[in-house]
Amino acid sequence: MLEGHTQKIWSITFSPDELTIASGSEDQSVKIWDVSTGQCLNTLQGHTDRVSSVIFNPDGQILASCSNDQTVKIWNVCSGQCLKTLQGHTDHVYSVAFSPNGSTLASSSSDCTIRIWNVSTGECLNIFNHSNKVWSVVFSHDSKVLVSTSDDQTVRMWDIQTGQCINTLRGYANNQWSVAFSPCGQILASAGGDRIVKIWDVHTGHCLKILRGHDNAVWSAAFSPVNGISSDMQTPILATSGEDRSIKIWNVTSGQCIKTLHGHYKRIRSVRFSPDGQILASGSDDQTARIWDARTGRSLNIFRGHTAWVISVAFSSDNRTLASGSEDETIKVWDVQTGRCLRTLQGHTNGVQSIAFTADSQILVSGSSDQTVKIWNIQTGQCLNTLQGHTNRIRSVACSPDGRTLASAGEDQTVRVWDRRTGKCLNVLEEHSNRLWSVTFSSNNQILASCGEDETIKLWNFKTGQCLRTLRAARPYEGMNITGITGLTEAQKSALMDLGAVSSN
Repeated sequence: MLEGHTQKIWSITFSPDELTIASGSEDQSVKIWDVSTGQCLNTLQGHTDRVSSVIFNPDGQILASCSNDQTVKIWNVCSGQCLKTLQGHTDHVYSVAFSPNGSTLASSSSDCTIRIWNVSTGECLNIFNHSNKVWSVVFSHDSKVLVSTSDDQTVRMWDIQTGQCINTLRGYANNQWSVAFSPCGQILASAGGDRIVKIWDVHTGHCLKILRGHDNAVWSAAFSPVNGISSDMQTPILATSGEDRSIKIWNVTSGQCIKTLHGHYKRIRSVRFSPDGQILASGSDDQTARIWDARTGRSLNIFRGHTAWVISVAFSSDNRTLASGSEDETIKVWDVQTGRCLRTLQGHTNGVQSIAFTADSQILVSGSSDQTVKIWNIQTGQCLNTLQGHTNRIRSVACSPDGRTLASAGEDQTVRVWDRRTGKCLNVLEEHSNRLWSVTFSSNNQILASCGEDETIKLWNFKTGQCLRTLRAARPYEGMNITGITGLTEAQKSALMDLGAVSSN
């Protein structure tokens, strides 16, 4: 066991001779370790934020590291000296890779670019562009091609000499990130990785409409509590937000996008309407929450104070208070009119993923990556109870309309239903087969909906634990019978079945 870092470790790599290991950490340092003894040989310091990736060059004498401080550093492994700091990225740098000949370094960033650097001079030789965050890069064995992966859901292959994208590979993504009931409870909206928003009939399970317009994954969907923000008061209004840094407001009946709101400069994780439907709130990776006039789309205020992503926002029932939950482990409570931070709730030991008010707005519920649900007195900021039972991070919490019941959903593939007053776990709903991202109650307090990475939405009787219905969009090969098919490898057959094909073999 190699011990020495004081915070999370984000990257480890072996040297080419496999005698040493380098590690990069959230404590802003890189450590070099002797594999046989476990001794820390050197600590490289100079980054001013999380070190996301580390890599040795082919002869093991040089190490490259990249960081959320927007820089790439090149180090002499033996001396620990920083030889160069490469600057040019305008956001977090996630990945670095040396070419096999050692002369070139590639780096990828949240600024949607890949930069190619001359290792000797530190000169930026070329910039390649994705349409979203670029998470990883790797060179081909002959150093002529670079492969990159991105949140734009593509794998791209680049010619290093010309800078041309020579191939783009696109897969199928239908993870469901958010689910929301309409005010009447008769229809349901879901949003996810396939860039589209689906409108479902709750009773039949049929997909009634598909809303297209986002350029990337859609992270959040929320209905206005009041039908119509125009003269037609019978029209369900839906807001969505996503990876493309925009908020869209939809007329659900016509499927038309009424407005597109711009202002955040990073992924928008959450949108919520105020109870009167007049204001829309949003939370973003740019560390701010915003409120907007739902009718005009005008930005009314920006709430600054968090030091990491704002993942969830929620309004109190009187429209006066906005709460925001962040990866910085805090919840902030804001005065909507003045923008003043009224209090900061602290107690979670990892990022706050989801927050929700009870109907009377006296209680706030939060779910966290620390695997707990906390119940807060919103006036005093006191944590009244901590609910434990999940075995992985909690992605979503919801309060029933009558205020008696809470629900939480997490990466342990379960939904847990809790008695709000006693904290007792009333039910564990376990039919999902992958991580869960969203849970919500219907307005009539009869149905609970959940969704996640298994590409399904499940509707539950949360009192009995019965799954009433499973909603799933048709996959590309839905229902194709491949029983007895020849000429395909087992891997190809498995891929087809993942995309909806069936086989009796």
